Amino acid sequence: MAYPRLFSPTTILAFLLVGLLVVAVSCGGAAEEEAESPTAAATQPPAATAAPAATTAPTAPAATPVAQAQPTDTPAAAMMGDEPEGILNVGYKELGLFGTSPKLTPGQVMLFVGSTVGEQLLYRDVEGNYLPKLVKEWSVSDDSLVWTMKLQEGVQFHHGYGEMTADDIIWTMQDYGAEGSISPRASHLRRLWSNEEGWVQAVDDYTIELHTGDLHFDMLLWMSVPYAGNIVSKKQVDELGDEAASANGAGTGPWEMAEVRPQEFWKMRAVQDHWRKTPNFAELILHEIPEESTRLANFQTGNLDVFNVVGLDSLPSVQAMPDVKFMRVEGGATEHLGIFGAFYVGLGTEDQRPGYDPSLPWVSADPDPASEEWAKATKVRQAMAISIDRQLIVDELLHGEGKPLVLWGWESQIDRLPPEYRQWEYDPDKAARLLEEAGYPGGGFEITLTPSIRGVPAEVEACEAVATMWEAIGISVKVQKIPYASLSPQIRTRDYQGANCHGTGGRSDPLSLLLVLTTLHASFTVGFEHPYMEERIAKALHVVDTEERYKIMVDVAKFTYDNVVEMGLYSVNQIWPLGPRLDTWQEHFEYGDKRVLTGLEYAPHRQ
Repeated sequence: MAYPRLFSPTTILAFLLVGLLVVAVSCGGAAEEEAESPTAAATQPPAATAAPAATTAPTAPAATPVAQAQPTDTPAAAMMGDEPEGILNVGYKELGLFGTSPKLTPGQVMLFVGSTVGEQLLYRDVEGNYLPKLVKEWSVSDDSLVWTMKLQEGVQFHHGYGEMTADDIIWTMQDYGAEGSISPRASHLRRLWSNEEGWVQAVDDYTIELHTGDLHFDMLLWMSVPYAGNIVSKKQVDELGDEAASANGAGTGPWEMAEVRPQEFWKMRAVQDHWRKTPNFAELILHEIPEESTRLANFQTGNLDVFNVVGLDSLPSVQAMPDVKFMRVEGGATEHLGIFGAFYVGLGTEDQRPGYDPSLPWVSADPDPASEEWAKATKVRQAMAISIDRQLIVDELLHGEGKPLVLWGWESQIDRLPPEYRQWEYDPDKAARLLEEAGYPGGGFEITLTPSIRGVPAEVEACEAVATMWEAIGISVKVQKIPYASLSPQIRTRDYQGANCHGTGGRSDPLSLLLVLTTLHASFTVGFEHPYMEERIAKALHVVDTEERYKIMVDVAKFTYDNVVEMGLYSVNQIWPLGPRLDTWQEHFEYGDKRVLTGLEYAPHRQ
């Protein structure tokens, strides 16, 4: 079967030169290129490594009282209908190297795996409710320590690896947190599924009991995210080893991997009679196309059925096309601004961060919030926060497709904050006065500002706008554009000392983000760490009552705002234009992560 070849950047340049006016209106006279299908053999997997030893379940404990099961409906069996037909082409900026290994696959790659080949234990709807997926029913003991999970029966792994059982789930979740795991949520899954004070056992093939060792608020959260909960076949890993199994992973999703060409595409075929929903399309191809202009032109010529609009300057061209429909996810991504070097945890010990430098104007030499040094550094950070016109960024760079953001991670829970903590004022004159009060009249200092280039709309342009606004109050700004792969290690090791614009998917709970950003052992950082936040976040982690937990989190938000621990910039809608062959399916979206298309098995042919 022949597949349309997506235009390359060179072809796009010629296309734009010939038909620039046409592109701005529609795809009218542009000829669609046709070529033979990519027919090379599937990418060869890496050499196999020895399979890890299987986890042995502990001796069954005494019976534990469990609470009544949550009132959730079990998903229906496979939805039968017409045979799948046609090819669904989706364009992304970056996919990464396909893999399904829980411990060897980066979280960014798992986002795409988890929305196609993989499935999670639960999923979240648009209201934030947890609903059954591979786990059909769950309950928790009166002391909130023991979870009992009932699994769907008859769920089959790809490539003939048989039925999913409790052993596969236990092995997968523990492998995410295994020693040396690069999963971004390894530490969280380790404390839940491999806690030294707890245990886990397969009661039978379709029942799991898990004792978490301590109270944790986030069990359901990590059962529902596509980058930290895809279940894979333990049997496949035992047979082939981690790396070989990962390259051709056996998941349970409605799409089965057929071929991978790194930096080009992932091609999948529909799983006929899938336990949950057989896809409407026979094949799904995810295309990796870094350039926005190339994705746009391929959409305009019909080579892509849907793509994520990252550069919102492209939106008017898409809107001008006939027969285009849109799906929008409000607050699908967020962008914040961190000012680095204020690492007050572990001072004077072996845990002191290499990037701590009290000579920087925005860093205090005294970690006491009541000290004079602290007040001066806080005034500098406040000046930097209120000199930014966030509404202008939303209006001009996001074309109104977003909102100003006050604190990172609070976009879905903003109504829980007192009104005075829900936005930053914009007052450059006051900002200049604060700098003068802090001992920096007219600014008089320099800072490096580096955008994390990760695919959030306007992430670079917004960072450049911030630089212009800071220079207006006298701060000298050096904008540094480097690959994220070069920046990320500096942030993780706490060596970086400038400012950083960084984006991620929209969050439903701020604590899920703060856990990985603001504590001593967090995998990432916003550039500011303090014993007060360390203590309060650790306390909130173990409060399972939502309202009681948010009392603590509001205190954390007030400290963050008053001391400018970090500052939000904006939340932005994820926009997915649909070509004329494709209709909407937003009612089937899953909201464990808002950055990727989900429910692709429900994507319908347009009638």
